[in-house]
Amino acid sequence: MFKVQKSDKILTVQVHHENLNPRTFKVPVRWIHRASWMAWLLLSVSLASSLYAVREYYSERSARPELVAELENEVQNLKIALEKKTPSSAPPIPGSASSSPSDPRASDTKPSPAPGIPMEGRDGVWNGLAEQITVPPAGTEPSIRFEDARVEWQGKYANFTLNVVYRNPGKGSQQGHLVALGRSNDSLFAHPDGVLNTSSGSALFDANRGEYFSVARFRVLKARFGPFETNEQLREIQIFAFDLSNKLIKVETYKYGK
Repeated sequence: MFKVQKSDKILTVQVHHENLNPRTFKVPVRWIHRASWMAWLLLSVSLASSLYAVREYYSERSARPELVAELENEVQNLKIALEKKTPSSAPPIPGSASSSPSDPRASDTKPSPAPGIPMEGRDGVWNGLAEQITVPPAGTEPSIRFEDARVEWQGKYANFTLNVVYRNPGKGSQQGHLVALGRSNDSLFAHPDGVLNTSSGSALFDANRGEYFSVARFRVLKARFGPFETNEQLREIQIFAFDLSNKLIKVETYKYGK
């Protein structure tokens, strides 16, 4: 409570109620001024906070990087589908290589085997990265780096964390997808869920289904692998980073176990 000084101006207030004796209150004018200033200050802070929250909401709503990533992924998938469809749509020329049964593209038009029917030898064989994945030229410095990789065990599960750091903070950002693989001698785990292809796919995983990221300084990747029977079963964790054009930015492998 404020202290009353001798030089303060005093406002005397009398309160009358029915026939009772009036009650007198003395309030320094300085207190009233300070209370009004505090009320105006609180009102100004509330208005500023509200305006800032509304601006951040609309800017976040208008940005929506995940929507941009989805649209770019759809465009990329349409380009791939068009490239596969164009050779098969042209009429075959007798005696040409395209009409030969040994042409690898001829298998693209074959119907999928029915349930219970064995696939051919080349079907269902995973070749690592998909054909549309491109690798940067040798000597190119990645736009991001990985730091502080850690594994913390929670029962039979390995909780893996990794810092994804942008090399040029303040000069834009890097967007793309992250895929993490955890391997033991006889098991393979992937992050995020659903990134691994089925045997009908030509690649081990689909980069477009990786975890979307947009980093201007750094962000933390969190992955969970398991269950493992023992901690020593975890042999390695491999991290892939792709940009939105399916170009491999960086890949790094961390060894664990014996």
